[in-house]
Amino acid sequence: MERLFPIPWEARSDAGVFLFNQGEYWCAHEAWEGIWMNAEPVPKKFYQGLIQLAAGYVKLQQRHHKGALANLKKGLERFREVDEAVGDLDVPILYKKLVNQSRGVRVSLLDQGEARVLARAWDLWPKIEYVIDSQQEKVLHSPPA
Repeated sequence: MERLFPIPWEARSDAGVFLFNQGEYWCAHEAWEGIWMNAEPVPKKFYQGLIQLAAGYVKLQQRHHKGALANLKKGLERFREVDEAVGDLDVPILYKKLVNQSRGVRVSLLDQGEARVLARAWDLWPKIEYVIDSQQEKVLHSPPA
């Protein structure tokens, strides 16, 4: 079995996921920032990617089309850098699904413009999903209570 690169995960990580999924992108950004500031290089890029994607969605909420595009691009670049450096990660979220969905939002912004993306925002805007343990059929890391 392929060895996955471990990413530190803590309560603030889960809090950021919960906030992101509620559309509270700025608060998610803030939750992850404290982890990012003290992280080792690869985890730092991972959390920076999450933070920059969250910032992109903040800008989209604020109707700042160019800022949304720029931040989504930066976040996607951080995840590409992580992938090139270490490959797959040992992290309890389906981060590649988030990356692919965010790439889709960015492409939609480029192709269709902000108004159309905002009109179907909840269809397009991603939610972060947790990895499910198929043996126990439960979420490995639960959102904060």
